[in-house]
Amino acid sequence: MRPETTLFSDVDTQCDFILPGGKLCIAGTDRIIPKLAVVTKLARRLGIRIVASTDRHFPGDPELTRNGGDYPDHCMDATRGQKKIDATAPLNPLFIESRELGETEIEALLQHQGELVFEKQLFDVFAGNHNAEKILARLLKRYADVVVYGVYTEVCVRDAVRGLLKFAPKLHVVVDAIADIGADGASHRDQWQTQGVDLITLAELESRLGGGNSRVNA
Repeated sequence: MRPETTLFSDVDTQCDFILPGGKLCIAGTDRIIPKLAVVTKLARRLGIRIVASTDRHFPGDPELTRNGGDYPDHCMDATRGQKKIDATAPLNPLFIESRELGETEIEALLQHQGELVFEKQLFDVFAGNHNAEKILARLLKRYADVVVYGVYTEVCVRDAVRGLLKFAPKLHVVVDAIADIGADGASHRDQWQTQGVDLITLAELESRLGGGNSRVNA
């Protein structure tokens, strides 16, 4: 792996999913925060581009129980819970809404040197943001490797991996920088391996990228 041909994919590292008291936080998820911090610092130190997804919900969204959906209010627009945690907070983000974008807008965001953040109204970024697939199809032509991390294994990380497998780069999931909802996480990791996904630890990722000695043992 080389930093210049590697892309990091940050999946839903938001307060409502990760911090204690968050609307859809599974107890103990905050244990991965030190790992997420190291992954983010590694990207910045090596100049690796970060593409992220975030839930951004509005009162009328069909995913919410108030509208007959499966999930309580979470990551609501303009709330603290919708923000990314401090460890992964972007420095120079370009937020991509789920609306029709013109070619000029797409070209501008592809040239953006900071983080690209796909805002979505469904857990699956490829279904929840109309632009995700067409933008990533163009962006990923520049990369040989994509590194995935975030929450949760059985839902949003699963959906991100499934969608990214349609493209050419080799996928790597950082197993100690993701969190499971329950016992099904292991079966998803087994399936990913059969699909050619590389399961690695943060220490292995740093070693392959030549990222120095910033590892944590948390």
